[in-house]
This record gives sequence, structure tokens and C-alpha cells, in this order.
Amino acid sequence: MLDSIKILVLNHTYEPLQFCTAKRAIIMVLSGRAENIESNGYVVRSPSQTMPLPAVIRTLRLVKRNRKKGVAFSKKNILRRDNYTCQYCGFSGNSLTVDHIRPKSRGGKTNWTNVVVACKPCNLKKGSRILDEIDMRLVRPPAKPDFLYFHFNIPAGPATYLQIWQKYLPKKILQQAMAHG
Repeated sequence: MLDSIKILVLNHTYEPLQFCTAKRAIIMVLSGRAENIESNGYVVRSPSQTMPLPAVIRTLRLVKRNRKKGVAFSKKNILRRDNYTCQYCGFSGNSLTVDHIRPKSRGGKTNWTNVVVACKPCNLKKGSRILDEIDMRLVRPPAKPDFLYFHFNIPAGPATYLQIWQKYLPKKILQQAMAHG
């Protein structure tokens, strides 16, 4: 159960960092690396201790984030940027991969503007050709994400947790969650 419940982790400055499992949050609080900011009445018991299950924790030390570099280029972040949706046909589901719009074999680079999410059928159909050769189009042109919290997907959880989290999450994240939820 403690691995399925998600807890909001705030930086020392109350800036949202990420969501972690309840188990990880409890370990951080008990080890003195974080403090329990809010909970909603759930408790966790051990033979010698009872403690409220956190909904929000805050790190006791500042976690430095390199904002100058922006969002790291990775397959996971490409999937997030494209909302887990094939950029050729619009399919969203399992068995997604990433595809180079201009294939590497034809000088294509591995970067934000040349890599998109593709379903396996579209990726196989496209192969090592460019889009004009097979009359395929992109749903939207790829770009490097320019916002700090683009990777924040608000996990499902008890309604009371969602209400508590709203106090700590920027409106941009909440609007994005409502649009995709």
C-alpha cells in the first residue's frame, strides 16, 4: 500500500520538486531529511510508533536545481513533452517509442527538435525515410520545453490529497493536469 500512495515533496523553499511513494516519504521524515508539512488523517503504525501519513513533506536542506540547462533531454522527457501520444497518427497507449524525424542515417541529430514519440506501426512505416517521401505529417512540430514544471504529472490519489496539493502547486501545473485529466 505504501508504494502506491504518492506524496508531494517540496524543496526547503516550498517549491514543488516531485512526487514520491509514501514509503520513501516516511523514510525521509524518520531519517531527518524532511519534515511532514501536511497530512489528512491517515496514520502509519509500527509496533513502537504511530505517525500521521504525510500528504506533503518538505526537505530540510535546499535541493539545488540547475535552471540554466533547462529540461534534460531524455526518452522519458520526450514522452512527457508529447503527452505519450504518437506525433504521426495521434495514438496514445502502450508500445510507444521515439523516432528521429530526419533519420540519423541521413544526418539527423538527436535533439528536442528532431525526436518525437511514435507508435510502432508509424515508426515501422516511416523507417529511414523523411516525411515528404512517404506523405506523413506531424501532429505538431517538436520543440524544447521551456517551462520548469512540464514534467509534473499529478498522480491519482485520495481527493483529500488532491485538495492539499493544490495549495503548493503552481496554477500552470494544475491547469495542465485539468486539461489532460
